[in-house]
Amino acid sequence: MVTNTPVETNTTAETNTGVMQKPAGKQPVASEIAEMGMVSYGNFRVFGAAPRCNIWTAGVEYDRHSWGYHLKAQVDYVAEVLPFVLLSEPLSADKWGNPKSPYQQLVHGLGVSPLGFRFLWRSNTKVKPFLIGKAGVVAFPEKILSPTASYANFNFQGDFGLQIRLTERTELRVDPLIYFHVSNGYLAASNPGFDQMGARFGLSYHLGRQGR
Repeated sequence: MVTNTPVETNTTAETNTGVMQKPAGKQPVASEIAEMGMVSYGNFRVFGAAPRCNIWTAGVEYDRHSWGYHLKAQVDYVAEVLPFVLLSEPLSADKWGNPKSPYQQLVHGLGVSPLGFRFLWRSNTKVKPFLIGKAGVVAFPEKILSPTASYANFNFQGDFGLQIRLTERTELRVDPLIYFHVSNGYLAASNPGFDQMGARFGLSYHLGRQGR
Protein backbone atom coordinates (compact mmCIF):
# COMPACT_ATOMS: atom_id res chain seq x y z
CA MET A 1 0.00 0.00 0.00
CA VAL A 2 1.45 3.37 -1.05
CA THR A 3 0.79 6.44 1.09
CA ASN A 4 1.66 10.04 0.41
CA THR A 5 4.34 11.39 2.70
CA PRO A 6 3.95 14.96 3.92
CA VAL A 7 6.35 17.48 2.50
CA GLU A 8 8.10 19.62 5.07
CA THR A 9 7.96 23.34 4.56
CA ASN A 10 10.56 25.83 5.73
CA THR A 11 10.48 29.53 6.38
CA THR A 12 13.45 29.92 4.07
CA ALA A 13 13.57 29.72 0.29
CA GLU A 14 16.14 27.81 -1.80
CA THR A 15 17.63 29.62 -4.78
CA ASN A 16 18.94 28.08 -7.99
CA THR A 17 22.43 28.08 -6.50
CA GLY A 18 21.28 25.91 -3.61
CA VAL A 19 21.72 28.69 -1.00
CA MET A 20 18.94 29.01 1.53
CA GLN A 21 17.72 32.60 2.01
CA LYS A 22 15.24 34.11 4.41
CA PRO A 23 12.36 36.06 2.88
CA ALA A 24 12.82 39.80 2.89
CA GLY A 25 11.52 41.42 6.06
CA LYS A 26 9.34 44.49 6.30
CA GLN A 27 11.16 47.60 5.18
CA PRO A 28 11.54 50.35 7.81
CA VAL A 29 9.49 53.50 7.31
CA ALA A 30 11.55 56.44 6.07
CA SER A 31 11.90 59.10 8.79
CA GLU A 32 14.22 61.90 9.81
CA ILE A 33 15.06 64.30 12.63
CA ALA A 34 15.88 67.94 11.89
CA GLU A 35 17.42 70.58 14.14
CA MET A 36 16.06 73.95 13.05
CA GLY A 37 16.33 77.61 14.00
CA MET A 38 14.08 80.48 12.87
CA VAL A 39 14.88 84.18 12.50
CA SER A 40 12.19 86.80 11.94
CA TYR A 41 12.00 89.23 9.02
CA GLY A 42 9.51 91.30 10.96
CA ASN A 43 5.93 91.81 12.00
CA PHE A 44 3.15 91.78 9.37
CA ARG A 45 -0.57 92.28 9.95
CA VAL A 46 -2.43 89.44 8.27
CA PHE A 47 -4.68 87.88 10.93
CA GLY A 48 -3.00 89.42 14.01
CA ALA A 49 -3.12 93.06 15.09
CA ALA A 50 -0.24 93.47 17.58
CA PRO A 51 2.61 95.62 16.18
CA ARG A 52 6.34 95.69 16.97
CA CYS A 53 6.64 91.97 17.62
CA ASN A 54 9.50 89.72 16.57
CA ILE A 55 10.10 86.06 17.43
CA TRP A 56 13.04 83.65 17.25
CA THR A 57 12.82 79.89 17.76
CA ALA A 58 15.02 76.79 17.91
CA GLY A 59 13.86 73.21 18.11
CA VAL A 60 13.62 69.70 16.73
CA GLU A 61 11.31 68.48 13.96
CA TYR A 62 10.35 64.85 13.25
CA ASP A 63 9.26 63.80 9.73
CA ARG A 64 7.85 60.36 8.89
CA HIS A 65 6.72 59.11 5.48
CA SER A 66 3.15 58.15 6.42
CA TRP A 67 0.69 59.07 3.68
CA GLY A 68 2.02 57.83 0.36
CA TYR A 69 2.33 60.15 -2.64
CA HIS A 70 -0.01 62.94 -3.75
CA LEU A 71 0.48 65.71 -6.33
CA LYS A 72 3.72 63.94 -7.33
CA ALA A 73 5.09 64.53 -3.81
CA GLN A 74 5.99 62.30 -0.89
CA VAL A 75 3.57 63.16 1.95
CA ASP A 76 4.98 62.98 5.49
CA TYR A 77 3.65 63.40 9.01
CA VAL A 78 5.41 66.25 10.85
CA ALA A 79 5.74 67.08 14.56
CA GLU A 80 7.90 69.73 16.21
CA VAL A 81 9.13 70.67 19.70
CA LEU A 82 10.41 74.21 20.34
CA PRO A 83 12.29 74.33 23.68
CA PHE A 84 13.50 77.83 22.80
CA VAL A 85 11.08 80.62 21.86
CA LEU A 86 12.08 84.27 22.32
CA LEU A 87 9.49 87.01 21.79
CA SER A 88 10.24 90.71 21.55
CA GLU A 89 7.14 92.81 22.29
CA PRO A 90 6.29 96.32 23.56
CA LEU A 91 7.00 96.74 27.28
CA SER A 92 3.35 97.69 27.88
CA ALA A 93 0.22 97.62 25.73
CA ASP A 94 -3.51 98.23 25.99
CA LYS A 95 -6.25 95.60 25.75
CA TRP A 96 -6.02 95.50 21.95
CA GLY A 97 -2.24 95.18 21.83
CA ASN A 98 -1.51 98.81 20.93
CA PRO A 99 1.85 99.86 22.44
CA LYS A 100 1.82 102.20 25.44
CA SER A 101 5.62 102.36 25.71
CA PRO A 102 8.43 103.02 23.20
CA TYR A 103 10.49 100.25 24.86
CA GLN A 104 10.60 96.53 24.15
CA GLN A 105 10.81 93.51 26.44
CA LEU A 106 11.93 89.91 25.82
CA VAL A 107 9.75 86.99 26.92
CA HIS A 108 10.97 83.39 26.81
CA GLY A 109 8.57 80.56 26.01
CA LEU A 110 8.30 77.10 24.51
CA GLY A 111 6.12 75.41 21.93
CA VAL A 112 4.94 72.08 20.57
CA SER A 113 3.25 71.30 17.24
CA PRO A 114 1.91 67.71 17.18
CA LEU A 115 -0.11 68.19 13.99
CA GLY A 116 1.65 68.71 10.71
CA PHE A 117 2.33 67.55 7.17
CA ARG A 118 5.04 67.89 4.54
CA PHE A 119 4.87 67.63 0.76
CA LEU A 120 8.36 66.65 -0.43
CA TRP A 121 8.94 66.74 -4.18
CA ARG A 122 11.77 64.94 -6.05
CA SER A 123 12.46 62.86 -2.94
CA ASN A 124 15.20 60.78 -4.64
CA THR A 125 17.22 63.73 -5.94
CA LYS A 126 19.92 65.86 -4.36
CA VAL A 127 17.81 69.05 -4.15
CA LYS A 128 14.22 68.57 -2.93
CA PRO A 129 11.60 71.34 -2.64
CA PHE A 130 9.06 70.98 0.15
CA LEU A 131 5.98 72.60 1.66
CA ILE A 132 5.18 72.22 5.38
CA GLY A 133 2.14 73.08 7.50
CA LYS A 134 2.04 72.74 11.31
CA ALA A 135 -0.40 73.48 14.14
CA GLY A 136 0.27 73.55 17.87
CA VAL A 137 0.63 75.67 21.01
CA VAL A 138 3.16 78.25 22.23
CA ALA A 139 3.21 79.09 25.97
CA PHE A 140 4.87 81.90 27.94
CA PRO A 141 5.35 82.52 31.70
CA GLU A 142 3.32 85.73 31.43
CA LYS A 143 0.46 87.07 29.35
CA ILE A 144 1.77 88.38 26.03
CA LEU A 145 0.65 91.20 23.71
CA SER A 146 -2.01 92.47 26.15
CA PRO A 147 -2.57 92.43 29.95
CA THR A 148 -5.93 90.70 29.33
CA ALA A 149 -4.66 88.16 26.78
CA SER A 150 -3.35 84.66 27.63
CA TYR A 151 -0.28 82.67 28.65
CA ALA A 152 -0.86 79.90 26.06
CA ASN A 153 -1.60 80.60 22.42
CA PHE A 154 -2.31 78.65 19.27
CA ASN A 155 0.51 78.50 16.75
CA PHE A 156 0.18 77.94 13.00
CA GLN A 157 3.16 77.69 10.68
CA GLY A 158 3.66 77.39 6.94
CA ASP A 159 7.09 76.79 5.36
CA PHE A 160 8.45 76.62 1.85
CA GLY A 161 12.04 75.54 1.34
CA LEU A 162 14.70 73.23 -0.06
CA GLN A 163 16.38 70.15 1.36
CA ILE A 164 19.89 69.61 -0.02
CA ARG A 165 21.73 66.31 0.37
CA LEU A 166 25.18 66.58 1.98
CA THR A 167 25.91 62.91 2.80
CA GLU A 168 23.96 59.66 2.67
CA ARG A 169 22.21 60.52 5.95
CA THR A 170 22.62 64.26 6.39
CA GLU A 171 20.87 67.07 4.52
CA LEU A 172 20.86 70.84 4.73
CA ARG A 173 17.48 72.55 5.14
CA VAL A 174 16.93 76.09 3.92
CA ASP A 175 13.47 77.64 4.39
CA PRO A 176 13.68 81.18 2.98
CA LEU A 177 10.00 81.78 3.65
CA ILE A 178 8.05 80.82 6.78
CA TYR A 179 4.75 82.22 8.06
CA PHE A 180 4.41 82.07 11.88
CA HIS A 181 1.08 83.01 13.50
CA VAL A 182 0.33 83.26 17.23
CA SER A 183 -3.08 84.00 18.79
CA ASN A 184 -5.35 82.67 21.54
CA GLY A 185 -8.43 82.16 19.37
CA TYR A 186 -10.50 84.54 21.55
CA LEU A 187 -10.28 82.17 24.52
CA ALA A 188 -9.28 85.18 26.65
CA ALA A 189 -10.68 88.69 27.15
CA SER A 190 -8.53 90.02 24.29
CA ASN A 191 -6.74 88.45 21.35
CA PRO A 192 -4.34 90.83 19.57
CA GLY A 193 -2.36 88.03 17.92
CA PHE A 194 0.60 88.60 15.60
CA ASP A 195 1.99 87.37 12.30
CA GLN A 196 5.66 86.86 11.48
CA MET A 197 7.52 86.26 8.26
CA GLY A 198 10.92 84.70 8.65
CA ALA A 199 13.46 82.10 7.55
CA ARG A 200 14.57 78.75 8.99
CA PHE A 201 17.87 76.94 8.65
CA GLY A 202 19.09 73.60 9.96
CA LEU A 203 20.32 70.07 9.41
CA SER A 204 18.25 66.94 8.86
CA TYR A 205 19.42 63.44 9.82
CA HIS A 206 17.83 60.35 8.20
CA LEU A 207 17.04 57.49 10.58
CA GLY A 208 17.37 53.78 9.83
CA ARG A 209 19.06 52.04 6.91
CA GLN A 210 19.34 54.06 3.75
CA GLY A 211 18.35 52.54 0.44
CA ARG A 212 18.84 55.51 -1.83
